[in-house]
Amino acid sequence: MRIASLRQEAKNSWPSASSPPQVDAPPTSFRVIPIHEPIIPVFHYSGWVEAGINAGMVEKIFLSSDERPFPKTTLRYSFTQMKEFKNEFSWSKSRDESFQACLRQYYFNYYAYWNGWLDDAPLRTRQIYILKNLKTRQMWGGEKVHQCIERTMKNLQRGIPILDRDQIIAITLNRMRADFKSSKAKHYLQRPKSCALFEHEYDLGIPDELWKETAHNVEICLRNFYDSELFREMQGIPADRWLETEQFSYFMFEGVKIWVVMDCCFRSDHGITIIDWKTGTSTTQDNSIQLSCYALYVLGRWGIDPEGIKIIEYNLSTDTPKDFSVTWRNIEDIKGYIRGSIADMRFLLMDVEGNIPKDESLFKPVEDKRISDTCNFRKICKGR
Repeated sequence: MRIASLRQEAKNSWPSASSPPQVDAPPTSFRVIPIHEPIIPVFHYSGWVEAGINAGMVEKIFLSSDERPFPKTTLRYSFTQMKEFKNEFSWSKSRDESFQACLRQYYFNYYAYWNGWLDDAPLRTRQIYILKNLKTRQMWGGEKVHQCIERTMKNLQRGIPILDRDQIIAITLNRMRADFKSSKAKHYLQRPKSCALFEHEYDLGIPDELWKETAHNVEICLRNFYDSELFREMQGIPADRWLETEQFSYFMFEGVKIWVVMDCCFRSDHGITIIDWKTGTSTTQDNSIQLSCYALYVLGRWGIDPEGIKIIEYNLSTDTPKDFSVTWRNIEDIKGYIRGSIADMRFLLMDVEGNIPKDESLFKPVEDKRISDTCNFRKICKGR
């Protein structure tokens, strides 16, 4: 089924009480993303908000510039008659981190959840799928900061005026309040893609002061970003120099897709600059693997040698920028690391070609309580 036919179907079935949206106009933008569940085409006021078909079909999401809440007349379509898609093997820094932390957690995150979004999914599969989407309050806060900056960067690229800093912060905090209420009421049990906080799922009874601390850190990060010299410099970047902003991209490495998501990437006088925003208070975390992956992607995507790649790791919580340089030795090192990580992951596959894992019992859970007590899947892990 093609997008064009979906558009025509939408026109034919739009409620008679309202006129159909102008769906024939081209979408305002699109980006290729990895899709891990069916993306339903949705029409909304002036055009497409989202339309997509899963991996193995079409891997595009069309984004409308109109981001008002969905009307009650939102149309939804079923893709049940379409070609079944597969859980393909790929590699990313986050996948490697899960593998290194706990094999059972890795199994849940990348295999056991599959098809959990289906209406007829087995109860345990559905539960794993819901738990997979949990995030801690710190992750939630960081996500909100990244989303806010992403919107600002894209508005800059399109020549759209940026709102006043305090307005942006107020809007973000209001959205967080709505997220908090939704998660506390556990609406995610019916709508798994809505906000689902780890602390609510496990009824941890977090004091109000700690929730306020999360919101306060978000405010600090945003103030530091909008007041920074780097942001002022970025406002002067010509539109044709922007390359990627929070875009899911991949490159092929020895037959395997390697996924990367750079917060911000643009052409500069020396070559290409990559910005990586951090929102945690820790300044000791080693992010060299992640940043080297970015450099490897840029090298292959735009043919820029390591000496022409400038990476700035900016901790917004502490207002601390740090330059990260890449050498050819770093490039070879990260290739070796990825190669070894892929080999380790494939060792636990009974069918490498089909990406079919061995039995769950062979994915041993860790005994480290610092990991198990903060694991999304702790309530269903048989190893606990």
